[in-house]
Amino acid sequence: MLRRLGYRRWLLSFALILPAAMAGAPAAHVAADAGADSDYVVVYGSPGQASRTEVEGRGHKVAADLSAAGVLVVRTTNPADLSTINGVIGVAPDEVLRVPDDEHPVAVDDRDRVRADNGCATTEASCPLQWDLARIHVPRAWDETRGSPNVRVAVLDTGLRTTHEEVGANFDLADSRSFIPKAVAGCPAETGTIEDGNGHGTWTATHVAGVNGALMTGIAPRTTLIIVKVLSDCGSGSFTAVMAGMMYANSVGARIESMSLGGYLCADGVVPDSTFCGANSPLRTTSNPILWQAMLNIVQFLHDHGTLVVAAAGNDHVRLGATGRVTANGSLAFAVQAASKFNDLRGLAEAPGGVPGVFAVAALNRTTAAGTAPETKFGQFGVGSRDQLTYFSSYGERIDVAAPGGARNFNVPAFDCLTNNCRRADPSAAGRTDNPEDFGAWGVNPATNAPCNDCYVDVQGTSMATPQVAGVAALALAANGDLTTDGLARLLRRSVTSFANPNATPAIATDPSHSRFFNFDEDYGATGVSPSLMGSGVIDARLAVRGGGDN
Repeated sequence: MLRRLGYRRWLLSFALILPAAMAGAPAAHVAADAGADSDYVVVYGSPGQASRTEVEGRGHKVAADLSAAGVLVVRTTNPADLSTINGVIGVAPDEVLRVPDDEHPVAVDDRDRVRADNGCATTEASCPLQWDLARIHVPRAWDETRGSPNVRVAVLDTGLRTTHEEVGANFDLADSRSFIPKAVAGCPAETGTIEDGNGHGTWTATHVAGVNGALMTGIAPRTTLIIVKVLSDCGSGSFTAVMAGMMYANSVGARIESMSLGGYLCADGVVPDSTFCGANSPLRTTSNPILWQAMLNIVQFLHDHGTLVVAAAGNDHVRLGATGRVTANGSLAFAVQAASKFNDLRGLAEAPGGVPGVFAVAALNRTTAAGTAPETKFGQFGVGSRDQLTYFSSYGERIDVAAPGGARNFNVPAFDCLTNNCRRADPSAAGRTDNPEDFGAWGVNPATNAPCNDCYVDVQGTSMATPQVAGVAALALAANGDLTTDGLARLLRRSVTSFANPNATPAIATDPSHSRFFNFDEDYGATGVSPSLMGSGVIDARLAVRGGGDN
């Protein structure tokens, strides 16, 4: 779910910008120039100690008051003074967060499609191109409910193309809000409004609660949809904007927050022998634990006040331990396909998907198509199998459930493909519905980036799996309105079906003798990741509205 810029990956997809020469690593700092106003995250020992009055009395400006969670965002030229305030346990510079990697949309030409006049989905079948909704039994859940306006879901992303044909009357414009300023460095087209100039946010929002339209439907089309724009049209946003957006969504009654974004932090500070969190790390190992604590505080506050955060596990194909730490010494290297220390993410923690209390989602493919010998570099795994862990999805003890995220036709990285058939994302021919990636609405024309009210794409990612779980959660709340946050999470974990076939997708190669793909690619000669590391199963909407029973 993260995108890299030069350094290899956006460690904090809320991250830290690292030197471009170090291609193959994480993250991106928001620069804090000496003597210039910059934003800092101030964390207190308890919410009761957070004092806006004292901070402003010392000449600083409170940019975001998150004191209910024991956090303030402060704009100042003198961060050292903040550390001397009573009750403050840490001060950290802001960071940057982005949309995940490897989620390149493929435009869908729908001129040969039959557009339904009264909605393409019924209680008998999903829309033809939405195999993902069919897999998780959304039509059967609609026998019980299509959602309730009393259930409010916030989608934190790049905004929404509010005039897209998939957006309906259930969209709450009044309570939607942007936390992105109009003037964004490097993103001149940003409007500072909730309008989506990227496309990603429109996809995720309409998958949760878009109308039952001509070509697709949202999972819970009668749910109230709130848009909280925390990523710019260029796909990035500050850590402080994300946290402020999370708190805001709770304040306007969101029971569910869908977050298809993320990155990495040195949550434990300096970690010996870690490339990114070691003693000579280019990252902020001193302040990163403060940001991690701030996120823990925010997630705990939301939990205690009735909001479940559903977030993507990430697209680096790393193993996440129970506390969100990366435990394997390799990752899917989109930047440089070679063995490199910058592909080793040990010592890092995924945020927000890895944060305890967040409901983390992994991605599954549709069916792994069979290729011939010249079509891939190293062969394939899981040919003919369904519900395979996608080649990019992270996995591990931290994952709660899995959902269809789509994957290229052969379920191998594009850099291992030698033919377009291997890379194929869309239907194999005009009029067919065998798209291996997930179909949905896009807020801009993928070719020109111009605003678009009727554009659609096929796309893959844990970003695509996440709103499916959020949509199912909305249906579950509509059918079981008295659920607590913990109760909803437990219901979702048991509202699953088994994986259709044993998983054959291997982890990243960790044996140096596999010189062709050690440290940067799947171990093509290994067995698949255990299903026990892919969550409790495949989320199922029918079971969720029935209270998780009748499996």
